[in-house]
Amino acid sequence: MIIVLTQCFPPRVGGIENLIENLSIELSKKYEVLVLADQNDKSGDHIYDSKINKNITIERFSGIKFLRRQKKIFNLKKYLETKNITCIFGDSWKSFELCIDTINKKSIYSICLAHGNEIIPKNSAYRKRLITTLNKVSHIVCNSNYTKDLVMRTGITNQYITCIHPGAQNNVNLPDEIIQTVNGSPIIVTLARLEKRKGHSYILSAIAKLKNEYPNILYVIAGSGEELSNLKKIVNKTNIEQNVLFVGNINNNEKNYLFKKTDVMIMPTIDETNNRSIEGFGIAYIEAAFYGIPSIASNIGGTPEAVIHEKTGLILSKIDDVYSVLRYLISDKTKTKKLGQNAKIRAESNYQWTDVIKKYLHIIDNIDRKN
Repeated sequence: MIIVLTQCFPPRVGGIENLIENLSIELSKKYEVLVLADQNDKSGDHIYDSKINKNITIERFSGIKFLRRQKKIFNLKKYLETKNITCIFGDSWKSFELCIDTINKKSIYSICLAHGNEIIPKNSAYRKRLITTLNKVSHIVCNSNYTKDLVMRTGITNQYITCIHPGAQNNVNLPDEIIQTVNGSPIIVTLARLEKRKGHSYILSAIAKLKNEYPNILYVIAGSGEELSNLKKIVNKTNIEQNVLFVGNINNNEKNYLFKKTDVMIMPTIDETNNRSIEGFGIAYIEAAFYGIPSIASNIGGTPEAVIHEKTGLILSKIDDVYSVLRYLISDKTKTKKLGQNAKIRAESNYQWTDVIKKYLHIIDNIDRKN
């Protein structure tokens, strides 16, 4: 059995949730998988859990954060005593913090994922907890070389650190689920949580300029989050209501419909490390790439590893270049098509989960050599 400890799991939406879901599904093709997850929405969680792969068991834990963690650890100990555990995955060091000593006493291998934000210390006490936990886990898997560098700069002494870029779901063959009013030319999309670091406001400013030259341009914002009201204010202030569409969180079938109509995926993330927020990789760029869609990204965090400049998309040298770079790309259909084709080839060659899981299985297969 493989156990997955996670605070981030569907039906919650997000990059980490996407990664943990697909990792669990792929591992379940070879192992029995038990997911110990936080409960987010009881009814929604129940619907999701009832549809999950039969080789995956999900147990949810509710209540305030402290009680959730205690209940999860209590159940984990029960399985450590009664089951033959191959290894334990944790979605971050926080999921291991209170149980890593117990896991190590049982000589069970632990694999901790690292994404970006959670590696940025907010104070000395946080840094101490981070370093202490990461030094005790057996292996750290980072979502990018950028994140790997962040981990190494914390001062840990753990020698087992690996970079494995996340896989992405290829939804091309799913049935479409229509999203109303997605009509325009060109169609620009950002698929992300509505957070300041995702750079939506810079795109809106660019759309306000571009609508004079491209009156039918449509910018689709897919996702939800704390920036929603602020972004809507910008839309109203710049009079681009006819050129911007908020569609909220979308499922894979809706995503399939949207990406089939999309010309450019854009997510120019900004440096919010002072607020402990950074883009470690960017799965959404790869999801778009499966459809032959080129991306525009910034040179911040791990995004230049998800989008290769002048090959699968364009990397901004500075955030103020959003307008000029977006205008340049949508005005050159030949270049857009070429970059999109390259992105599709790269995604299909390197980022299918059936291929990515082999890298995780290689770590698991070599556990005995490391213990």
